[in-house]
Amino acid sequence: MVTKFESFLQRSDLSKNTVSSYVWTVRYFEKTYGEFNKKNLLAYKGYLVEHFKPQTVNLRLQAVNKYLEFTRHDKMKMKFVKVQQKNFLENVISNADYKFLKSSLLKDGQKDWHFVIWFMAATGACVSELLQIKAEHVQAGHIDLYTKGGKVRRIYIPRTLQKKALQWLSERQIFSGYIFLNRFGKRITINRPVFLFGNPWFYPHSNSVM
Repeated sequence: MVTKFESFLQRSDLSKNTVSSYVWTVRYFEKTYGEFNKKNLLAYKGYLVEHFKPQTVNLRLQAVNKYLEFTRHDKMKMKFVKVQQKNFLENVISNADYKFLKSSLLKDGQKDWHFVIWFMAATGACVSELLQIKAEHVQAGHIDLYTKGGKVRRIYIPRTLQKKALQWLSERQIFSGYIFLNRFGKRITINRPVFLFGNPWFYPHSNSVM
């Protein structure tokens, strides 16, 4: 099918480099994830968001969407990620800073905070959603959340994060229930977000990184 897809692209008004990029992306997806289904597509998108800049993410998504159109699976096409304008990025850390923050927290023995940052960045979960994640969700690789409109929003946990998180939870002897706990072993409440208090890496009452 990929060969036919390549021939289709070559007949389209696309540059040689674009054709090569699209074909490479589709072959990578098939090799890594196998079947083109909703779960695998969202897992791939999560991987892209965690490792690449928005522009690169959208290029890869465009390639996969083109293939889905070609195979007549338009309903599975993925939405592109938003590319914020420069004026709105002053208080947002770069990908390099994000990776440095994660590694520094781990190096300093702040493993819980390390996973807070990783989960938020890799899943796109907001604070209230993050605090609902349980060990069972990590084991399953996703969490289903109900929105105010009664719809279900499924958040997928990328495989790399899932594997490391399961090791972390095993070390803490947490095999069920909420994973982000306070010092008393209780779930952190929305009034005391885990990443705002008691950690020198963050400004109080702000999501900005010091």
